[in-house]
Amino acid sequence: MFVRIYWGRIYPGSWPSIEERYRALMEIDIPGLRARLVTRDVNDPESMFTITIWDTVESVQAWEASEAYQDVFLAAVRPFLVGSQSVSLSEVRVENLTELLPVIRAATQ
Repeated sequence: MFVRIYWGRIYPGSWPSIEERYRALMEIDIPGLRARLVTRDVNDPESMFTITIWDTVESVQAWEASEAYQDVFLAAVRPFLVGSQSVSLSEVRVENLTELLPVIRAATQ
C-alpha cells in the first residue's frame, strides 16, 4: 500500500470552489486508488493537503501519466493554486486502519 501526499497553497477564499471541484472529481474511477482525503491546514487555512491511498506505485504512476489527470483533474484545480507545491509518495510500512478499512472497502465494492 502506498500513500501520496500533495501539499499546495491556494488563493484566499478558494475553499468553496476547491471543495466543489474535488467532490465532482471524486466521481472519476481511478484504478488502484483506494481512498482520498482533501484537507485544510488548521494553522494555515490557505494550505491544502490531499492524501491518497493506492494499491501500487504503478497505479500512482499510471494515474499521474494519464490524460484524465493532466487534462481534467489538474485543469480543474490549477486555477486555485498559487506558489509552492510538493508531492511525496510513501510506502506504508506499519498501519492500523481498523476503523477506516470498512469505509474504504465499502467505497470500492
